[in-house]
Amino acid sequence: MLLLGRGRAEGIAFFGNTRDAVLTALAPRIALWLVGGLLTCLHAPDTTSVTRLLFSLCMILLPAAVTYALAKRWERAALWYRYITAAWWTDWLSPFVMLGVALLMALGSPALLETFYGGLIVNVVGFAYSLWMTWFIARIGLGLRPGRALILVGAVLASLALMAEITALLPPHYVPWHDFMSLPGSGPAAKH
Repeated sequence: MLLLGRGRAEGIAFFGNTRDAVLTALAPRIALWLVGGLLTCLHAPDTTSVTRLLFSLCMILLPAAVTYALAKRWERAALWYRYITAAWWTDWLSPFVMLGVALLMALGSPALLETFYGGLIVNVVGFAYSLWMTWFIARIGLGLRPGRALILVGAVLASLALMAEITALLPPHYVPWHDFMSLPGSGPAAKH
């Protein structure tokens, strides 16, 4: 995981290319989804909570479906198990990158970290790292050229954006972007 996280292609060899490897990588995500969903529904038992719960499950599974469809189309389906296993495990690195950025910010400019812009910086760096990691693992894990790996990243982002828009249009009109864009320091007392 750390090898891939640092851009070292040989790290892909440490991930299995089997259904069991995929299920093992998926298990912690589903466990967190269940716990988070249970807490959300207990805190606010309404249709928005149920929608939020289902949306978060789709956030886990939709990228896997999109990447499998592309891998199959590009005749890379035999490599997909290893790819998605590596992608799901290395996705756990993004929060640590964000934590590292927040720590550096706290050491260098603690006041900035408490502002909207500080939160924005942390989230943008985490998102950029996650995009790069998705692209890199697609290149290495599926054996794609850089352009095709970029198409894969774009397809995943587009599918998630479409799902978010559909969710916002249908009752109970849950707008997931509000959850994703809520940043530290973005409340009414935020310093700008």
